[in-house]
Amino acid sequence: MSDPLPLVGREGELRTALRALAVDGAVLLSGPPGVGKTRLAIEALTAVPHPVVRCCATVATSRIPFGAIAPLVPTGLPASQRSILPSSSVRAVAEHLSRGGRRVLSVDDAHLLDDASLLVLQHLVRHRLMRVMCTARPGWGMEGLTVVGVDALDRERADTVLAVALGGPADASTRHLAWANGRGNPLYIKELVAVGRHCGALTETVGGWNWSGPLELPGRLAELVDMTLERLAEPQRRALELLAYGEPLESSLMPVPQDLVDMGFACVGDDGRARVAHPLYSARLRATCPTLRAQAHRRALADRLEAEGALDRPGAAMRVAAWRLDSGTAGSPDVLARAAEQALSAQDWEFAERLSRAAVARGATSRVGLVLGLVLMYQRQHVEAEEVLAETLAAGGDVLTMVQVGCTRAFNLFFGLGDEDAAVAVLDLVTARELPAELEQAVLYFALTFALEASPLGFARLGGELLLAEVGWAETAGRQVLALADQFAGRYPEAIARIEDNHQAVLMAAGQFPSLTSGAQRVRNESMLRCGDLVGAETRAARALAEVIEEDRWPVTQVPLRVLLSQSARLRGKAADAVRITAEGVPDPSTPPMMWDVLLLAEFAAGAALRGQSDRAFRALARAEAGWRPAWRITQFAVGAARSWVLAGAGRVNEAMRTALDNAALARAHGANSEEIVSLHDAARFGADTSPRLLELAKSRKDPLTTAYASHAQARALRDPAGLEEVATAFTACGATLYAAEALAEASRLSRLHDRPRDADRLERQASALAESFDGATTPGLVVTSTLIALTPRQLEIARLAVAGLTNVEIAERLAIAKRTVDNHLHTTYAAVGVTGRDGLRALFGHGA
Repeated sequence: MSDPLPLVGREGELRTALRALAVDGAVLLSGPPGVGKTRLAIEALTAVPHPVVRCCATVATSRIPFGAIAPLVPTGLPASQRSILPSSSVRAVAEHLSRGGRRVLSVDDAHLLDDASLLVLQHLVRHRLMRVMCTARPGWGMEGLTVVGVDALDRERADTVLAVALGGPADASTRHLAWANGRGNPLYIKELVAVGRHCGALTETVGGWNWSGPLELPGRLAELVDMTLERLAEPQRRALELLAYGEPLESSLMPVPQDLVDMGFACVGDDGRARVAHPLYSARLRATCPTLRAQAHRRALADRLEAEGALDRPGAAMRVAAWRLDSGTAGSPDVLARAAEQALSAQDWEFAERLSRAAVARGATSRVGLVLGLVLMYQRQHVEAEEVLAETLAAGGDVLTMVQVGCTRAFNLFFGLGDEDAAVAVLDLVTARELPAELEQAVLYFALTFALEASPLGFARLGGELLLAEVGWAETAGRQVLALADQFAGRYPEAIARIEDNHQAVLMAAGQFPSLTSGAQRVRNESMLRCGDLVGAETRAARALAEVIEEDRWPVTQVPLRVLLSQSARLRGKAADAVRITAEGVPDPSTPPMMWDVLLLAEFAAGAALRGQSDRAFRALARAEAGWRPAWRITQFAVGAARSWVLAGAGRVNEAMRTALDNAALARAHGANSEEIVSLHDAARFGADTSPRLLELAKSRKDPLTTAYASHAQARALRDPAGLEEVATAFTACGATLYAAEALAEASRLSRLHDRPRDADRLERQASALAESFDGATTPGLVVTSTLIALTPRQLEIARLAVAGLTNVEIAERLAIAKRTVDNHLHTTYAAVGVTGRDGLRALFGHGA
């Protein structure tokens, strides 16, 4: 008997089982189906230094005397004794089993034992004739057995089982799907993988294995669930079906039969609403329910909820509309429109689109045009969203609706299609009519979100001050605009302070202006990261990303969180983590990128370059550059910063330095000092002296990371090993261990040049100790080892290009020198560092420069 699933996270249960087997002599591993009881028993019995006698009880053998242990029963036992079961027969079988020295009896699925086999087991345990290990479902037990509970795995261990079953990591959405439906049951996870592979729902992508499409339960997984559902009587099954179609259900709609709760098929949450106990039970019940009965269930649920007269209750219209549509009973346009609005609020994009189109088919176009436009925009269908919103705006309506439609259309034009002129024209059209003050302020706020991205920051700051002078939500919005301007200007403590002062006001306005909440979160997280609080920023971003994935919100809302987590991973030298985090969110190449997609592609390119995946980095960068639009000027600086690192990763360090300097100049002209600071520091790492400007910026900002950037640039410019060692300490305190290792490596190189070999060796050991925690990160600063110290700058440049895969002819063309010069430099380099060719150079440079 074998199970290919790994024994993950069962160390505690294994120790307990082995100890009980050694001391008490009889163990029961108790747990629900599929949690790995049999696998745990096999592992435990493998560690026992005694022969093992195995038997397995089944439904088929449960009605046959001695059926479970038939192969172990003495052949000389008369058939009459097998059926009458006198005590002498039980003793005879037990004594037969216990002969031959110290043995262990393994009984799988002991809850299915026939009466005769059960009597034998009781006799063995009571008289301690042999050691016994049983597995059984909860509720079964026997005197003398020490019970060891085997529960479902927690989230982390379940993710590990999923990765092993797939043969590689799954992306975040697939991990969530497996957790939500498998609930930590290893067997269910394994079967989900088998189902996904069989039907093609599971495919390997750059972000890991991805599940696309609905969850269906064919094959073995369906059989497993059906075996459990077979315990239900027909009335119980019908009641559970009704719950499966309506969950979660209030007691007023369906009082849940207590027997379903007692049997573990239903549960009542703290909110008083009932649910089917496992999502796979729900899925299977719906899949096997006859069509007419399914329609009757949905119709009954809709009738009950409408009879309560509670359609104004949150989500009620959405539930009724869903049941009516699925049962074939037409819903009213008003209910459909209300339901579409509720689905939009719940961020159920597909259902909101379905409801909106159903409402349009019933003549409610003006009511749901805004909802449909929003849904299409959220689904990256920006061209169709523009058509729908333009038609809705042209149809007219009340002032509030027109402002909402106009602002949404402008947002889609700017951030989705990158058409700044058209977006501004729509806002001008909206403000051409006389508006109440609050609506004028709302339009101004939308205009400022464009200005923050497209215009010099002074314009956005002026607009923020105008809003700040107002009262109510406008003051809240103005403070947030100014916080964003502070963040872009690299004034991180000021930005964080504004967000903290604004926190309560944002919470109060969240219902009417939900974008304020996500915007405030973004400012706080990014400012924390950029001023050196990596731990705090990571913690907040990871928690927020988990919530976004679990609630299946608009995918674009993941982008700022993924970019931040990837940036933090790069600062820590975790290149593989950075690539994984961004790859999971990268859109399909066939999807026209919106602004946030460009940001994610740029960050993905930077991570791939740090990982040494030059071709992959260039492809991602090309997509980012092709998708970029002139309106997205702040985004341009992120793409420029990524470009410098992609060039450096390909060995083109001088080009990378010039690109970083150009990017810093553009960011400075825009007022985006945050991007200027990062690019100036990158340029310094590539060999430029940017310390004067960085010191000037750091002096007026005083946050730990910007100060460390300036000190790093200055110490490099001064060729000061002691200063670099101090900088490494400052970077380590922030968590930026990649930069710390670079500073120590450079300090080691300079110490060796200054003929201080002991200091050089010590610093190189410290750099190596930090680099041990990296997962494939390589930078020009990290590969300057004691072996490479003898190379001239030109030799080092040519060596990097050779390691990046360029031929001698291509290197000569790149550097505008003769091929013979390249040949000579490479031969001299091989001799200087003691290698015989490019493979040796690659080993010295890690896996690529």
